[in-house]
Amino acid sequence: MVWYDFPFVMKLRLPHNRAIGVSMVALAAGLAREAAEHLAGLGTAPVEPVHRARVALKRARSTLRLLEKAGADWALVPRYRLAQLAGMMSAAREMAVADALTKNLARRLEGPEREVALLLAAKRGRLVPPEAETIRLSLLKEAQELATAPVPEITPGQLRHLLRQSLARADHRYRDAVLLATLDAFHEWRKAVIVLRDQSALAAARWPQGAGCAFPLLFRLARRLGHGGDLALLEHRLERLRVPPALDSARREIIRRLHLERELVIAQAMRRWLRLEKQLTYLLSERDAYFATPINR
Repeated sequence: MVWYDFPFVMKLRLPHNRAIGVSMVALAAGLAREAAEHLAGLGTAPVEPVHRARVALKRARSTLRLLEKAGADWALVPRYRLAQLAGMMSAAREMAVADALTKNLARRLEGPEREVALLLAAKRGRLVPPEAETIRLSLLKEAQELATAPVPEITPGQLRHLLRQSLARADHRYRDAVLLATLDAFHEWRKAVIVLRDQSALAAARWPQGAGCAFPLLFRLARRLGHGGDLALLEHRLERLRVPPALDSARREIIRRLHLERELVIAQAMRRWLRLEKQLTYLLSERDAYFATPINR
């Protein structure tokens, strides 16, 4: 099996004599600390560190959501605070994504359409969050508090049940996306898939041949959904772009192509989900012997 995020999964491979709850609390604290480390000394190439910090925060929040559902009511507050800190970096991250997409678009186009892409590329915003140091210090504080947080008792069977709840939530968001067919509904489905992906990594670390084999499948699906979201972002920026009248038809043509590409990406992702949801339902069922395997405490 190919691990698409092998370092993250390996980070979860804590000794099996540690309780699941202990592992999850330690993971949340470690991810908050990792996010802070990425923001240390951003320098002249801030795009990748900011991205990695946001990814670490998403995983920490997914872990805290599991802990909260397992009965750790205290997890709601740090999850909310981490969401706020991640939101403070969202504008810089979106600008970095848009900048990369626009440059790639300009390389693929010619003539008036290329001129439109270059005009869009010239509208570049901040790639470094203005509060980066404040965010970093806040993350270090959150990591310290999480390291001493109470640990809930979680059995393998409970973990399976919690993952099934996350699966049901993601499937509900998928059905909303199909019914409503709006960008907001699509975005909510994408977020639910990301949460399920990051939570399934816990299963991947302990049961790689059983329920954990869903992790790389969810990783691929989340990346596909992310591509669809990036295309929507680029469409939005082009719709707001003011161009000379002679270039307006070229701008509208680019938007049309991006829209068609995004619709194709979403359709492919939806077909993948229908297959993946059935597989996940089976892997998280009582029949999965790997979840029934006792873990030495």
